[in-house]
Amino acid sequence: MTASRRDLLRLAGTAAVLGGAASCARIPTDSPIDSRGLTGRSRPGAPYVRALPPPEDATPQEVLIGFVQAGVGAEDDYAVAREYLTPAASAEWDPGAGVTVYSSSDELRVEMLDESTVTLGLQATVLVDDQGVRTVLAGPTAQEITVQLESVDGQWRIADPPPGIRLSGAAFEALFTPARLYFVDPRSRHLVPDLRWYSSHRAVPAVLDGLRSGPVDPLADAVRNLVPPGADMEGVVVTTGPDGVGQVALPDAVGDMSAGPRALALAQIEASLRSLRVLPDVRLVWQGVDLTVQVQRRLDRPLPGHRPIGAGPAGVVSLVEAGGQLRQLVPDLAQTVVSAPAISQDGVLACALTEDRSSVLLASTDGTYPAREAAAGAVFADARPDDAGYVWASVRSSAGVLLALSGRGSEQDVKIDARWLRGREVLALDISTDATRMLVLSSDDTGTRLDLCAVRRDGDGVPLSLSEPVVVRTGLVDLRQAGWYDEIAMIVLGADPANGDARAQVIDFAAGTDLLPHPRPGTVRLAGSVVAESVWSGTEDDVLLRGTGDGWTVVDLPARDPSFY
Repeated sequence: MTASRRDLLRLAGTAAVLGGAASCARIPTDSPIDSRGLTGRSRPGAPYVRALPPPEDATPQEVLIGFVQAGVGAEDDYAVAREYLTPAASAEWDPGAGVTVYSSSDELRVEMLDESTVTLGLQATVLVDDQGVRTVLAGPTAQEITVQLESVDGQWRIADPPPGIRLSGAAFEALFTPARLYFVDPRSRHLVPDLRWYSSHRAVPAVLDGLRSGPVDPLADAVRNLVPPGADMEGVVVTTGPDGVGQVALPDAVGDMSAGPRALALAQIEASLRSLRVLPDVRLVWQGVDLTVQVQRRLDRPLPGHRPIGAGPAGVVSLVEAGGQLRQLVPDLAQTVVSAPAISQDGVLACALTEDRSSVLLASTDGTYPAREAAAGAVFADARPDDAGYVWASVRSSAGVLLALSGRGSEQDVKIDARWLRGREVLALDISTDATRMLVLSSDDTGTRLDLCAVRRDGDGVPLSLSEPVVVRTGLVDLRQAGWYDEIAMIVLGADPANGDARAQVIDFAAGTDLLPHPRPGTVRLAGSVVAESVWSGTEDDVLLRGTGDGWTVVDLPARDPSFY
């Protein structure tokens, strides 16, 4: 990710109050801003942008545009924005109802409908709801705000403000921060991230309150939340210890928990707070006692593997050269010509397709699971294993069902309903290393679609059902492959909608998109891992390549179909 996108504050166009006396005016979204030092009530590390109050004798148009642009001022519960409202409206207005992010490159348009009615048009690109869940729209979407104004002491004020705030794209990047809320998988083995976006001025209490409220779709029924719903998170105090580490004084509802559940709740809280840019380290304290040592450390974050593998002339092989020899990783498949091999994150359960993709093969690296042909008789999409002992598979022409094939035997195989895939061609699927979140790439006559869903399991890890999917916007068309690259990032192969050229990119749900070097002609496979800091690709004529940062270099190994575990 580039430093300019991650770290710099692009504040242009976030605060000036503009307007005019004409009945219809175009308001540029890029305008000067004013900034000053933080007050004691501002959160550490939060940028401060000064919202401007209403000018004397402001026109109705100036009042509306000023109110919208005053959304940059979060201090004192948006006190400046409330100055644009009537007293009754100020008391009722809810700025926390959500955020509409509008295009910084398009003009805002404000128009008088009558003497006291004003409308403002904008092009929305992103919506953030009251729980911090961000939705990226398919493209700029026209929205209008229409308000009634009243005279208060001779000044125009808004009587019916719309809930929430509106920010330009630049202002949103400057003033909001991503946070990963972590919840616990049903087996209590993994922390599962749920990405949210919060105002930097109250990110810490917002994270804690988000944990208290629990997960949202698609994770709502797929994970557990040990943080008590009755915990008073608004009263949490954050200070800085003598060693510079942030100290969070937890409420009694957490401190009073029994040891086992509290250790899990503390793991959730610590990991979630540490996901904030302003809190790389944190100490959890209750009644003066440091509880950080009680965090359940055996819970893993779902980071991807770092060991590259592929299909050799036969068997599943390591792509790390060992004296010029390809090392076989799955003894039971060593004499079988396979395609699309994969190994679970814990390094045990393995799967592959036969060379003609007509069967799904299950095996293990250490003999834990007996080798078997688990499914046959159709053309299959690439199968993928999880660390709960299941291999996920689908026929290419979907009947609306995914297969969870058990390493313990066919009698424990599970068919999982996925009605949203019925009639579609499944091109690829990949399950995250927390065994909870699944990417499914499919197509029909309208084009390709990438879906994200959650796997619901019982306490033993047996799959029960899938959540309804959420469409992932990639900016590409004709997608060929998609898979996990990091815990909230994916690697995608598709085509540029502008010219049809092949494109490869990493899509981070928090940080945005990073383009990879242009794929070689005929590239059909892409695999990457942020832990390994490497990307591999394969072509339709079985050329194996490795990314070099600005290009691709051929790897002189007799292998194909790269992946990581």
